[in-house]
Amino acid sequence: MPHLIVIDPHVTLKSPSMRSWVQALPHFRDLFDGIEIWASECDVPEGDGIVWKRVPQRIPTWTFHALDFQMRVARMIAKLPPDKERMVMVTGCLVQKADIRYIHFWNRALLEEVAKRRSTFPFGLRGKVLVYPTTWTERAVTSDPHSTRHWWVVCRSLAERIASEKPPGDFHILPNQYDPARFHSGIRDQWRQWARDTHGIDPAEKILVFASFGHFERKGLLQAMQAMQILRQRGENIRLLVLGGTPKTIAAIKAKCGGDLSAFIFAGLVEDVERHLVAADGLFFPSHFEAFSLAEIEAAALGLRLYLTPHYGTEMILREPENGRFLPWEPEGMADNIARDIHDGTLGKTHSQLGEAINAREYREKIRQLFEIAIATRS
Repeated sequence: MPHLIVIDPHVTLKSPSMRSWVQALPHFRDLFDGIEIWASECDVPEGDGIVWKRVPQRIPTWTFHALDFQMRVARMIAKLPPDKERMVMVTGCLVQKADIRYIHFWNRALLEEVAKRRSTFPFGLRGKVLVYPTTWTERAVTSDPHSTRHWWVVCRSLAERIASEKPPGDFHILPNQYDPARFHSGIRDQWRQWARDTHGIDPAEKILVFASFGHFERKGLLQAMQAMQILRQRGENIRLLVLGGTPKTIAAIKAKCGGDLSAFIFAGLVEDVERHLVAADGLFFPSHFEAFSLAEIEAAALGLRLYLTPHYGTEMILREPENGRFLPWEPEGMADNIARDIHDGTLGKTHSQLGEAINAREYREKIRQLFEIAIATRS
């Protein structure tokens, strides 16, 4: 039986990239004689052949830690003796060669989106300093004929984008899972009134929600705020509930938007996000770049209508017009589309359309199948 090495700085339930993998681990553990986890943080208990090989975080800033982590694990890989039974699974391009490359982001595609919308997608010097080294490692991986055996990508469009560079290896789609115990239509009936009372929402108001831990500008919050101001100027009784963000992040986006901020409710970071999401009639998420956003999946599972720009991953979830609308990139056009749904009564109607999103059981079945393929095809 093969021995698996898993490489990611944060193999935890808090990590959007590794949460589903950690939860599914008991359902594919028997495929390996041992699992070694190279990480700075790890929620997986050690024992029964599972070992956490600690790579301590030496740099407090997360992004710079990722670069430091990458250099250190590259040296660790280089010191390993040859072993035909070893399999390496890595998130992204942290190491040059891997049996399985689990992809949740692609910085070269990000920079392409920046170039398309320079006036609305700000990307300063700090962003470039952090992103460009990663794009170089991505290029090195795709140009190396022996770098990768299997690509696991969270959405079809991003897989197609990476495959266009003609890297080695085969491609498989493995979306992140959502938790149907937390995100389902019954939550709306149970918590909607509490949520609207908590956030001071009038019964007659239409509410859109934006949800993100941070990265507000990349996820299009500035354009969403501008669109909401346009709608309010036209006399629409609508506001935007913003979930997520530290006080510093919220203050910065308020300053950049300017003008009348009465259209916005900034709730900050909240626990049990599903109980707050159901205050809204729809998710407003005009992101510039995603892979397959959990915010979109979870909102759809609650029956919220989706208002999304055509970023990576939307092809997996949005089924227009059944569960939402595609939006243009400009705030004026966003406002026009939302106003159309307000006036014809579509905004606020619930649905049960989840596209190609998968639940925990489906994820477990899929990842086990993909591991079995990787084991069967290794040489």
